[in-house]
Amino acid sequence: MNFIKYVAALGLTLVLVACGGGGGSAGTSLTGAETGTGTVTDTGTGTGTGTAPVSTPTMALAVVDGAGVEITNHILSQTQAQFLKIVLKNGSGVAVPYTRVTVTLDSTAAVLVPVSGTQLTDASGVILMRIAPANVNSSGTVRATAVSTVDATALSKTYDFQITAGTVSLSAVTVSPVSVQNGQSVNVYVDVVVNGVPATSNSVAVNFNSTCGTVTPTSALVDSTGRASAVIQTTSTGSCSVDASVNGVNSLPTAFTVTVPPISGIQFLSASPSLIYQTGSAGVNTSLVVFKVIDSLATGVQGVTVNASLTNTDGGINFCGSPATSSSGADGTVSFSICAGTLPATAQVRAELADTPAVFTSSNLLTVQTGLPTQRFFDISASKLNFYAGGYFTSKFNGNTVTISVFAADRQGNPVPDGTKIIFVAEGGQINSSGQSSCLLTSGRCSVDLIGQDYRPMGSSAPDGDPRPGRVTVLAYADGEESFIDKPDAAGNYNNRYDLDKDELFEDLGSPYLDKDESKAFLSAYTNLVTTTNEGESSYPMPIGSIGNSVCPDNSNVGLSAANTCNNVWDGYSKVRRQIVIVFSGGKIGQPGIYHVTDNPEGYDQTIPEKNRTKVVGTATNEKIVVQLADRDGNPLPSDASLSVQVLPSTSTCKATLLNSQIGSTIEPSIHTVTLESCGSSDTVRFKSTVTSGGDTLESFYDVLVPAAPVP
Repeated sequence: MNFIKYVAALGLTLVLVACGGGGGSAGTSLTGAETGTGTVTDTGTGTGTGTAPVSTPTMALAVVDGAGVEITNHILSQTQAQFLKIVLKNGSGVAVPYTRVTVTLDSTAAVLVPVSGTQLTDASGVILMRIAPANVNSSGTVRATAVSTVDATALSKTYDFQITAGTVSLSAVTVSPVSVQNGQSVNVYVDVVVNGVPATSNSVAVNFNSTCGTVTPTSALVDSTGRASAVIQTTSTGSCSVDASVNGVNSLPTAFTVTVPPISGIQFLSASPSLIYQTGSAGVNTSLVVFKVIDSLATGVQGVTVNASLTNTDGGINFCGSPATSSSGADGTVSFSICAGTLPATAQVRAELADTPAVFTSSNLLTVQTGLPTQRFFDISASKLNFYAGGYFTSKFNGNTVTISVFAADRQGNPVPDGTKIIFVAEGGQINSSGQSSCLLTSGRCSVDLIGQDYRPMGSSAPDGDPRPGRVTVLAYADGEESFIDKPDAAGNYNNRYDLDKDELFEDLGSPYLDKDESKAFLSAYTNLVTTTNEGESSYPMPIGSIGNSVCPDNSNVGLSAANTCNNVWDGYSKVRRQIVIVFSGGKIGQPGIYHVTDNPEGYDQTIPEKNRTKVVGTATNEKIVVQLADRDGNPLPSDASLSVQVLPSTSTCKATLLNSQIGSTIEPSIHTVTLESCGSSDTVRFKSTVTSGGDTLESFYDVLVPAAPVP
């Protein structure tokens, strides 16, 4: 043998001739490029056979059962587990491990596990891939094609199956438990047989249907024992049933019972609205309070009698004359109407089951308020009282605004109903709230804007009128009631309503008017001081019967009613009102003197009172100077004007400190103090005002000469 290998290694051909024993095959040759097997003997006898070399990788495809036994009938069973067995070998006939094999099917009548159809061979070069009908109704033919690559050689094998639909039968549905309360769940299952044997796992989908609830899942696959299971969530009561079906094959229905859960309580749902207003007021006087009778699942229970009561009946809070007993509706709800009385109060509604009074609940608090604005609780304010708009003798600027707010409450200090309308009228400028000259109360307040523009008032010539231009009166009014002082009855109780027989004190109101000249008296006609043009004040209507010709009393409402328009009668429906003065300020400091004097063009017109002009207040000293600053109309500078001081000449050693640098919100000229240190008669203190608006900056000055130090 060593010699033979040696010859082959040299690439030579060795011819062996059998010498005796005819069993050998003469003429067998080996080359250095081939391998072979044979039997050679020294005696010249031997077996002259050889095995041809394997040179191409191979794939084998067969179908086996769960025990690995090959199935050759090409029928894809509805009940028996079947597997594609694929074996890979290389060109030497050696198993090829851990190599990818992909199987595809040409029909959806069958399915693979894994569904991807891709799997690696094991250490022996083998894969087993489950193949089964897609469902019990699958029929027809399907071809499985397996492909892989070994040593760069593509391999492929196919296998054809015949599928026949299975015959399904169902057992009766089993229910557990057979009696539950509504809302509880019921377990159900059915056994499925295909072709006389239990259905294989996931091969059959069973549909469950119940008359008293929701089944989950509605379509359930059988498990490894051939059983399909589901859960019924009950939603109704009574005698119920459940059945199962598979493609027209139905089980017999199985009965179960769902009972009504016990009543567990009563819930408060809502009080709408939770805030109501005293009988006779403008607001809503009635609230609807809703409860719900529930069972242990919080489901509404119909037909249960509920009794209601009020925890507080102050002022006559009541059930609006309706019964305090009612029966729950189909959704379990029961409602009661509550009417306000004559007193501000809080109350709750207690609801209890008529058959079980120990089962009860109470509503949230209902609040009863008076509702109508009353004069003493009606107020007005502004974001600032003086803003840059300009009057007659000053520069003018249009478009700046001030926010004016009204606050309204009833006589107990409670906010009046949302949506109560407040009306505004103005002597000048423009009132605007989203295009309206009114606003609606929210939480007891509302606001409008006053826009700086013409008309700009020009001052009054009336004896008690204000002669200064640029002062705008704004009046706000609303439907309300006259304030009164409640007296107790014989039992010492207060009812919060006006009683004529108790002679309760009240504040009479007459006609509201717009006090343009700030004289606190209604003047139907007067002239202004600038152009002597006719002016006049306007009064506004009152509810019928609420005005008369009596003198209006001196009380907190002085200046709010036109003279001799009161009626000496308490009016539950009147007009509450307030006024406010807003100044259209100029942008520069007015200078003392007469404006037409050529050497002082920024001076004052003679119609502006001396007391309202810019001036030194008191006596200036070399230690302190106090000044009053005003615009050329004798009004304050704008509230947001920037104020500072400096000493002239700049080389002076005098030090000036401004103590109050803010103009502030005011309708009168502002007062400012400067303290001085090391100052003498050669020094001048300059007050500088800066107003910025609309991109423009206005600067103005007022100079005060420091007096000489007193002689010791």
